[in-house]
Amino acid sequence: MPHKQRRWMKRYWLVWLLLTLVTLLALFADQILQQQRTREAEFHQQFNRIAAYLTQNETLLPLLTGDEDVAELQKKFPQIIKLEHTQNRSLTGPRFEEVSPGRYWLYNPYRQFRMLVDLHFAVQSPDVALALAFHIHAQPVISAPTYSDQARWQWQRPFINLYQPFLIKGSANPDWHALHAVPFLLALLLWLIIGVLGWSLLRHWRRNVEMRLRADYFQRTRHEALGEFTAGIIHEINQPLTAINTWLHSSQLLLKQGKHENLPQALNAINLQTERLAGLLQRFRDIVSERPVAMKAISPEVVWRRVTVLLQQELDAGDIEIHTHFRHEHMRVIGDDQWLEQVFHNLLQNAIHMQQGRADAGVSITSECLPHEIKIIISDNGPGFSAEGLAQACMPFYSTRPQSMGLGMTLVESLMLRMNGQLRLANRADGGAEITLIFPLAE
Repeated sequence: MPHKQRRWMKRYWLVWLLLTLVTLLALFADQILQQQRTREAEFHQQFNRIAAYLTQNETLLPLLTGDEDVAELQKKFPQIIKLEHTQNRSLTGPRFEEVSPGRYWLYNPYRQFRMLVDLHFAVQSPDVALALAFHIHAQPVISAPTYSDQARWQWQRPFINLYQPFLIKGSANPDWHALHAVPFLLALLLWLIIGVLGWSLLRHWRRNVEMRLRADYFQRTRHEALGEFTAGIIHEINQPLTAINTWLHSSQLLLKQGKHENLPQALNAINLQTERLAGLLQRFRDIVSERPVAMKAISPEVVWRRVTVLLQQELDAGDIEIHTHFRHEHMRVIGDDQWLEQVFHNLLQNAIHMQQGRADAGVSITSECLPHEIKIIISDNGPGFSAEGLAQACMPFYSTRPQSMGLGMTLVESLMLRMNGQLRLANRADGGAEITLIFPLAE
């Protein structure tokens, strides 16, 4: 799987995981908050219940005489434990007196009796643990067994009573066992469905994008290949067409001058160039149709001499001398006759162009036989390669001549590779370019 694809896959599932976790955390927080709100409402209900008892105490106190039957009284007011008469109780004396934790006397000095109140039963609650302090700033005197001031949720609220200024506190912890698993499972299932559907849609979208990009890339590649291929065709067929045109003009001049004895040479040259043009076009058709080209044993010397005949006019025009030193006349190499002709033609033509106007213009070709290879060295007396030329001579469209398309050496390198050969560029020690061609030796 490509690295870029793995990267966006990881990002997608990471985002999906984060959203899923956020949803589950939100559901968890919502259930905990619901528990907190429920416990808080229960605390206020307990406050109202105890506040009702305290109000009853202060309401009954002025109505009782102290002679009532306590048992009958407890049926309606269970917090009243005992009634006692007092003597000479001061009217300004305290109305509240604590007896023991959870029990206290409420005095009625006008009727000289007191009422014992017990609030233990009032602070028992199954869900919210309560604690009751007999003064607002005092410590609780009544506490439920489960009450804790270290609990997560804490509440407190004072009672606004004239003679019973008490403070009630409540505490509770989250009930983890009461959490409902169904919402979590439904949310997880929903996000799984969203994740799979989103992944399918995203993968489909990515595939469409990649297909469009690939199609655009192939289209651009085809355009570039077509442009390069067209340029190569133009570059190759331009040479024989130019030669044919030159020989035709020469033939016309010979006819006007009445030199009919020279016409066979011109017509033979035209025929050679026509055959070469047909061979080039055939090779381009083979490349386009991907038709395999069978390699065979060919003679480099024969091909070289044919190329010198094709370029004889240019050699004569440039006053360039050819020195041929094939040390092994009967040597054969594995290759294609037409491809090798193109290689020699491009190299010799480049050497001719680079030596225009030089007095010592010349091209030398020699051979060297190795155990399994044949090395052919072509050198000239031109300026040689520059440092940039040595590095980029085989790059497409690179040329030091303004009128050149820069595809000759590219084609030479491509044809050498197709014939399992090697191409090496260098400069001679005494000046000039030196090109070495290495071919596999035919058995």
